[in-house]
Amino acid sequence: MRLLLLLLALGLAFVLWPRPTEAPKEAGVRLYGVAFHLFPEEEGVEWRFRAEEMVEEEGRFRVRGGLSGGRYVEGRLDLRLFAPEVVVEPGDNLRAPYARVEILKGCYRLELSRPGLGDVLIRQKEGFSAPWVRIEAPNLRGEAERFRSDFALERIEAENPRFEFPAGGSFGPCQVEGGSG
Repeated sequence: MRLLLLLLALGLAFVLWPRPTEAPKEAGVRLYGVAFHLFPEEEGVEWRFRAEEMVEEEGRFRVRGGLSGGRYVEGRLDLRLFAPEVVVEPGDNLRAPYARVEILKGCYRLELSRPGLGDVLIRQKEGFSAPWVRIEAPNLRGEAERFRSDFALERIEAENPRFEFPAGGSFGPCQVEGGSG
């Protein structure tokens, strides 16, 4: 009988004994007031960013709040990137819901996508890809769909292009700080 009571007491203690709770899942690394650099595989290329916050999420980094960045080639600023947020994916490719890009050589301003149209993808080895683009420069103005281009806008693919090229004139002076024609 004692053995039965002892077993019953041990069983009851086992059932009522507090179990360790599962540790909460960590949200990853979260940094505030960040300045960071990306060094893609292309030699001599570096991206520099500033933002209010950077969060690590399953191997990707989401950078947001006051985000501004620049692409430097051989130490010289090549283009500026402004977006509400950028996700840095494996291979240092960048994804944003929409973005504004200023390319210094040629004084180009690009609006890549718009809220709700789809993401902008910036592939380090290829360039820009966006569902829609609006381009402004001293000698070019217009928009297109399903846009793809290298970083210098030398190889462009797009659907439904609607561009204006002024005959013998320009749309005005360069609006890109530090830009040249």
